[in-house]
Amino acid sequence: MGVAAVSPRAEASPGLLPRARDRLLAVASEDTLPIVFFATVASIWLMDLVGGLAADSWLTLLGGREVVAHGIPHRDTLTVVSHGKEWVDQQWLSQLFFYGLFRVGGLGLVVRVNDALFLIPLALCLVSARRRGGSPSRVALIALPALLFTGTFVRAQALSQLLFVLLLFLLLAESRRPSRRIVLAFPLLALWANLHGAVVIGAALTAALGAAELGRRVRVRHWSAQALVRPVALLVVPWLCVLATPYGFGVLDYYRSTIGNSQLATYITEWRSPAFYSVWGVPFYLLAFVAVFLVGRRPRRLNAFELLALGLTLGAGLLAVRSIVWFIYACTILLPALAEDVWPARSAAAFRDRDRVLRSCAAVFSVGLAVVFFARPMGSVAARWPDGPAAAVSRVLRADPQAKVIANDKYADWLLFRVPETRGRVAFDGRWEILSHAQMTRAMDFLFPQGASWDRISDGYRLLVLDPHRDAKLAGIFRSRGWHVLYRDDRFVVLDRGRGR
Repeated sequence: MGVAAVSPRAEASPGLLPRARDRLLAVASEDTLPIVFFATVASIWLMDLVGGLAADSWLTLLGGREVVAHGIPHRDTLTVVSHGKEWVDQQWLSQLFFYGLFRVGGLGLVVRVNDALFLIPLALCLVSARRRGGSPSRVALIALPALLFTGTFVRAQALSQLLFVLLLFLLLAESRRPSRRIVLAFPLLALWANLHGAVVIGAALTAALGAAELGRRVRVRHWSAQALVRPVALLVVPWLCVLATPYGFGVLDYYRSTIGNSQLATYITEWRSPAFYSVWGVPFYLLAFVAVFLVGRRPRRLNAFELLALGLTLGAGLLAVRSIVWFIYACTILLPALAEDVWPARSAAAFRDRDRVLRSCAAVFSVGLAVVFFARPMGSVAARWPDGPAAAVSRVLRADPQAKVIANDKYADWLLFRVPETRGRVAFDGRWEILSHAQMTRAMDFLFPQGASWDRISDGYRLLVLDPHRDAKLAGIFRSRGWHVLYRDDRFVVLDRGRGR
């Protein structure tokens, strides 16, 4: 009698697919709200891929190209006002990363990877919140501000958000169950130190874990040298990791000129403290109130480090709009379980059978919609960043070797990236940290005309590249002085003083 040549794998396979399907249906049914929430955030950002490009996006790509062509920069050679000044390009590795994507797959790949970089940490936070005991409804409710704060256009911060969440996961796990895995925090911080300046919040959180562990040892009077090595290392080594860049101690000048620069808060919204009655302030302060309320109701639910993490990220958010996102991530992970204790959700078993198909369909549809948006063609970049103004500027600069350009902060880096002739001939760009206090004041006085000699900075410049809506007053002044329109559309106006004038 013959024996059928059927492998055990083949016999077992028919049962695997139904089990996997049932498991997916169960997850889709039980976690519909977080899934739909995540897919909604993804769809909103993926719906308009071209909208993922902004002024900082062009600066990021420009910086990467500079590293490839000339190595890691130390002096500015791109603009006129700051020519020759020290340039600490702290984000050089992020810029190189995004420029590498651009070389491989163009702007479409750049924008899609950027979206994935902030969607992945959001997804990880939602999963973590569920595993820590938050019900689907409480997770989705606490995470609502993430609709506004976690998404970002192409910029170095997208990589920073992923590293923040990964580091926070590690520190949270170590705060509950210490292990040798904590050493992973140090290379993570060293990598982060070359990607984005928010590494300082990562270093502060790591040091906070060290402070929490040191405090615990003090309370139990555990003073042995071996017991103190770990907390002391956590307090000290993170700050050394911040210096692990090609600039060494020179990178401190970058943080002084950004974190310690009061002018940035004066002129740039994301560097200001969030005003209560603003699109940023209302959700942030509401979430802060919820956090304080929940912690007050369940003070023992979180350990010392978790409380410090909430406090540090809240403090960062109070200082600057751009830092609110760290508080959002911390709250999304830590608060749903507290909310569940204070306000328990209905048991899923009560409606699982009745609504399972409907809920599963909603989850699958929302995820499918996000996938469609992710995979569809990007669309024309020229609709928002047309070739016309770049071509007009290029023609003049080629014909007149002495011509120089003043562009607003929105367009300067785009011009530097698109028009090779603008290198060293643009007045200033979006790297405000390079400018001195007086130089930045003159630049801002020019862009938003004020002061007795606000227009002095334009002496010796032939071209002016502006936004016809935001810079309507400035464009009107120079047109009245005889500058003629070289190019104009809904987004750009290029004014030409003329040769020799």
